[in-house]
Amino acid sequence: MIHKHEVEFFIKDCGLNVIGIKDKIPFEGKWKQHQEQMREPQIINAPSLAVICGKVSGNLECLDIDLKNDITKSLYNRLKKKVSQRDPKLLSKMLIIKTPSGGYHWVYRCKKIEGNIPDLARRESTLAELKLKPKERVKVLIETRGEGGYIATNSHMREYRTDEDKYKIIHRDFDGISEISEAEREIIFSCSREFNDFEEEIQVNTHELNKSFNITKENKGETTWAAFNSRGDIRKVLMDADWTSVKVVGDLEYWRRPGDTTAIHSGNHSISRKCFTCFSSSTELIPGKSYSTFALYFTLHHNGDFRRAASVLRSDGFGDAVQEKEENFIDYSNSRNEEGSKIKDIKEVDISEYLSNYETDYDYLNSIRDNTLAKGLSTGSPMIDEYFLWKPGKYTVCVGHTSTGKTLSILWLTLISALKHDWKICVIAKENSSGDLKRKLCEFYLQKPLQHSTSDEFQESLKWVSDHYTFIRGRGGLVKTLRDAISLMYSMVEQKKGGYNLFFIDPYSGFDLDRINGETTHEMNYRLNGELLDFTEKTGVSVFMSLHTVTSSRRVKGDDGYLLRPTLDHAEGGSCFGNRADVALIFHRVINHDDPAEKFTTDMYVDKDRDLESGGAVTPISSPIRLRLRDYRFFVNETEDVVYNIKNANKNPDYGKNLKLEEVVDEEIIPF
Repeated sequence: MIHKHEVEFFIKDCGLNVIGIKDKIPFEGKWKQHQEQMREPQIINAPSLAVICGKVSGNLECLDIDLKNDITKSLYNRLKKKVSQRDPKLLSKMLIIKTPSGGYHWVYRCKKIEGNIPDLARRESTLAELKLKPKERVKVLIETRGEGGYIATNSHMREYRTDEDKYKIIHRDFDGISEISEAEREIIFSCSREFNDFEEEIQVNTHELNKSFNITKENKGETTWAAFNSRGDIRKVLMDADWTSVKVVGDLEYWRRPGDTTAIHSGNHSISRKCFTCFSSSTELIPGKSYSTFALYFTLHHNGDFRRAASVLRSDGFGDAVQEKEENFIDYSNSRNEEGSKIKDIKEVDISEYLSNYETDYDYLNSIRDNTLAKGLSTGSPMIDEYFLWKPGKYTVCVGHTSTGKTLSILWLTLISALKHDWKICVIAKENSSGDLKRKLCEFYLQKPLQHSTSDEFQESLKWVSDHYTFIRGRGGLVKTLRDAISLMYSMVEQKKGGYNLFFIDPYSGFDLDRINGETTHEMNYRLNGELLDFTEKTGVSVFMSLHTVTSSRRVKGDDGYLLRPTLDHAEGGSCFGNRADVALIFHRVINHDDPAEKFTTDMYVDKDRDLESGGAVTPISSPIRLRLRDYRFFVNETEDVVYNIKNANKNPDYGKNLKLEEVVDEEIIPF
């Protein structure tokens, strides 16, 4: 059992969150919540304690040096020497802990951290090791613990420590952990990678290359990429990319990357194996991976485009041209484009620009296989997160009957994305004025009406809204059609790269019709939906667009006489919006309900999500997400005040707890 005062030492004195463990395994069940919010000091019923790494502990990260797998018995001293040569003061900034197995933990904080990195340095298992564990082909020498990880430690404070402790503090202590710079972190990582003896080669998609150059299995000639791997000069590839040769030690030639760096060298070239391995994370190369001559060439000189690289090398004479069964489609495109005087309006086409990215697809498929696919971002509400998460670069349509508070509900959702993740939102409103929308955002932020705010509160809320929102003048402005809006969105993203996370278009019916070449309205809707999908794919910026329902759907009443919940097919423009969008949300509120509480409760349904692999679910028809408006706050499922919880995270002892909602409803304070 871990006593409360021991837990309090880590949380209050050190700013570190902790969990109980047994044999290095979490002993308290699920611990994800402790990765996101600091726990209150309390007795922990577990045999041992672990410190949680990541943001919750002030961006804590740990270098884990596992010396039980070091067959040289000199790795630790060599690593210390390399780090000290780069920066003599860096080791003194580490909290250094000796582990029970004889290894070491180097613990620090840094503005830039990552998840657990298991392959900074590895080696192949020996034959004796393989006999004992045939499936364990590699042994880890150096790895990290970061976001999503933890490190075991002793639970007691320094005054109670003894020589019998399993984890021995060698330098500094948990209440004196230093923050290092990103450059210092890179020194530690690049020095660690120099001890990696397990080479994992970058894979080249030769299947796609064979297709591109029309090479069949029957062909026996030497391919362009094989020829370049055999006869290409890896030193020339590096020098042409401004890398500098530093020294040759045995079979290895060491090179330093271009640009400013304190590193003596940034990678090595194995002369016998004709491959290059980079240690630095400040280049376009993946650290620790082995690059063949061809892979190095297309990465450094063609921005990863292996088809273009192969085409250039082929024209330089690498590979047997006779191996191709017939004219390949790259040559076909080139030869036809040379006939510009004979064939009118032929544009120069680079086929590679039209093909999907193999590496991106491979990474996605591999993440599915390894169960490491990145999940969507939390809304700040566990109740909403079960069905809906923020997923960057997605196109979402929001359907609801007119005058039911659809815009207000969506605006509140954007506000919690800004509060939780510091998202920047641009609103293109064709019906509501920007002043009215800003007022609602300020009141949601303050959780009170503006007329009840102090001067300081008013200025604070207005500054926060101005920092997170941009409003485009819709009514009477220059944006007439949806194509005008999309064109403006591209310009804004280009001029302010990384400056926007979400565009909210409200509503679609507010724009002028924009038919071209005699297309029907149905065809126009499909085209514009396609353009919005293209925008999210190309920019990685999300789009929310609200849609009113058709008049006929608002005539249908249920047995109780109230308006029925709409479906995607009820949207103005028909089913094409639901068909094309990545995510479809339905918002419904019975504005003339006899029950005042129901009158001000909006039901939110997730009717579609193409990407359920990254989290979320379709809401059951009988169990929507209920947003109850009361006192300028939306309470999720009548209890959870999300804005309050996000703003008071790590401050309020009741954070994350449901708050009781009074049943009395005063219509005068409802800002619909």
